[in-house]
Amino acid sequence: MEKLRLKVQLTLAVLFNIGLFQVHTVCFPVFNCHSCPVSVFSCPIGVLGQFAGVGLVPLTVIGGIAAAGLVAGRFLCGWACPFGFLQDLLHKVPYIKFSIPQWTRFIKYGVLGALVIGVPIFLTTESPLYFCRLCPVATIESAVPWAIINGTTNPTQLGIRLAILFAIVVLAMGHRRFFCKVLCPLGACLSLFNRFGAVFPERRDASCTQCGACDKVCPMETAPSRKRTIATFERVPEECISCLECKEKCPTEAIRLWGG
Repeated sequence: MEKLRLKVQLTLAVLFNIGLFQVHTVCFPVFNCHSCPVSVFSCPIGVLGQFAGVGLVPLTVIGGIAAAGLVAGRFLCGWACPFGFLQDLLHKVPYIKFSIPQWTRFIKYGVLGALVIGVPIFLTTESPLYFCRLCPVATIESAVPWAIINGTTNPTQLGIRLAILFAIVVLAMGHRRFFCKVLCPLGACLSLFNRFGAVFPERRDASCTQCGACDKVCPMETAPSRKRTIATFERVPEECISCLECKEKCPTEAIRLWGG
């Protein structure tokens, strides 16, 4: 399953940045900078910030994120996001591995509220604190190529962006999908709908032996072996990206893809 997922991620990363055509009037709910000269779709986070800066609400973007979340939760994070794909590769690099506290998962909601929406409203999108001016994806796909081709008029800002990117690369090598868990504002958006998604991996109590094999392979550390119920809105955890590694490793086939 992991090999299949990596192939799908690579294919979609190429398609999102193939440069043969561009539809920047359409947002696709994955983390991919539309300032990249070969990006196909517009970044939903960039559009949210730009609209917030002029006091408008991008209903089509919010609706698109909500629709994706209600259909499959954070499935796109696990199978389609180019930056998620990069983090999966980075974690394979031999490096010191470490864990992080569970409370750090809430930081991404602060990033969404403060840096994506708050800064444009109360300051401007020109502020150095605006998320898109710190975003590691924008640094890779836009800031660095632009600096190489045209030079930079603000070496200090570029240096800050590169330092942030370097830090995230190191953290992603040490902890799987660090950015997704802690900092990603799009992940925060999709997480809000994850509990209500129509497609998700579900554990069947009758078949589960509590061996813990699924818990060990979950990249988002969601404890798939834990019993969850629809009544308590715990049908699927907010962080689950439906990578299906738990399903593949389950020795008793106690995990199925479709809920209900």
